Amino acid sequence: MLALLAANSYLGIEDANLQHIYWFVGAFGILAVCLLVWRLVELLMAARRKQKASWNTFRQLAKTRGLKPVQIEVLMLVARQGSVKRPPKVLGSIQLFDKTVQKAQENYEFSEKQLILIDSIRKKLVASKVKWTPQTSAERRQLGRTNCSWNARIILVAKEIVEREMLKTTGDDDERLEAAVAELVGPNSDEELTESKVQIRDISAGGAALLASKAFAGAAGDFSLLCGESQRIPFALDNLCGEIRSIEEDVERGCLVLHFRFLTLDPELRKAIIHYIYEKRESKVAKMNAEQTPQSVAGSP
Repeated sequence: MLALLAANSYLGIEDANLQHIYWFVGAFGILAVCLLVWRLVELLMAARRKQKASWNTFRQLAKTRGLKPVQIEVLMLVARQGSVKRPPKVLGSIQLFDKTVQKAQENYEFSEKQLILIDSIRKKLVASKVKWTPQTSAERRQLGRTNCSWNARIILVAKEIVEREMLKTTGDDDERLEAAVAELVGPNSDEELTESKVQIRDISAGGAALLASKAFAGAAGDFSLLCGESQRIPFALDNLCGEIRSIEEDVERGCLVLHFRFLTLDPELRKAIIHYIYEKRESKVAKMNAEQTPQSVAGSP
């Protein structure tokens, strides 16, 4: 480099202006830094858009699960304090919900009102799981149920009719829904409603599985009132408002299975159902133990 600079004067070439070179290198460096910063900003904005979309999905799913705005806000707080990467998943798994709440309580001190709301959210999420499959066995254990065989009937109200009636009232969605169904099945209603005989196959504090004839005219999403008719029912099931969440065909029995979710449930009736379920379980366990005891004695030396 020095030899070239020394030759410039001999050949009549002007020396290179090092300041220009420094400016060029500096400008290149500044451009590289600007491009890097721009790329980082793009990545951050993309991450924020993705997170915003995830929270929007979370809110929509929460609404479909029947959560009220105040419950959604509390659940969002739980998800944030629990460091959940994908908030919508909290609504799809009771196990994840419980873990998130536990982790959130380690990082944040919830008020008594917030804890009550969290408990009500959990009950609503569990109650909305009405179609039980082997894959949801863990959630099934969270919401105790027992088999039964009770005669009952349901008064069917189409979803479209209920939604039209709800437009006439104001207030909370659950209250409007219950009021609309009660009005439509009342003595002053002009609607022609279908009444069907069903059999309660199993029951929980969140809903029931009903066996119906293949001629059943309802569809998933319709609403109805459930009325117990069997004298063997240990609690009163009178005009219990609910929603048919799904319908499946039982080929073996030659009937339809209606997965019925209770919309509202009196606290005393809820306690009575839960008490009956655990009473049946204890009786079953005691019977199994009694059957195993003679075998153990007979097999002992």
